Amino acid sequence: MSFGAYLGNIYTQSGLVALIVTSVFAWWKGGPPERLGTLLLAASWLGTDLTRALLGQLMPTALLFASDALVSTGFLIIAVRYSSLWLGMAMLFYASAFALHAVQFDDADAPRWHGMIIYLLLNNILNYLVLLTLAAGTCATMAQRRRTAQCQAKARARAAERAERRLRAPPLPLAGNP
Repeated sequence: MSFGAYLGNIYTQSGLVALIVTSVFAWWKGGPPERLGTLLLAASWLGTDLTRALLGQLMPTALLFASDALVSTGFLIIAVRYSSLWLGMAMLFYASAFALHAVQFDDADAPRWHGMIIYLLLNNILNYLVLLTLAAGTCATMAQRRRTAQCQAKARARAAERAERRLRAPPLPLAGNP
């Protein structure tokens, strides 16, 4: 398979578009864990896609096995560093893909389901689940920022109200009252 034919594949194009959209969203609205996660994922996907295109193989299992091991480890480090539950979930999806490649090493015959190769189907599903997890983590970060901003605005309003009460002078007694 030539490099042009590889990039002309609709599955490759749709995967790259989904990766770009998710990465731009995470870099635009996400925090440091989202940015690092999408950077790690983009480096992995682009590196393996380029290598697959240059090698001419549809699914070089050894390359994907090594790549998924590195990405799983990277997600684990980022998840622990930022104590991010969603990145831990992305790490679990990548660990599942790692296990899928390990099973494929042993199975030379590619089982099919309705004409589709199950190994490729599961690999694509797991990769898209990682993208969805990264996008959901970015949405969670946006919601957390919004909640934090609302709490800070309420705290400032309460502080201003207390300061106003302290500055107010006590009412003057009426002339007729002793």
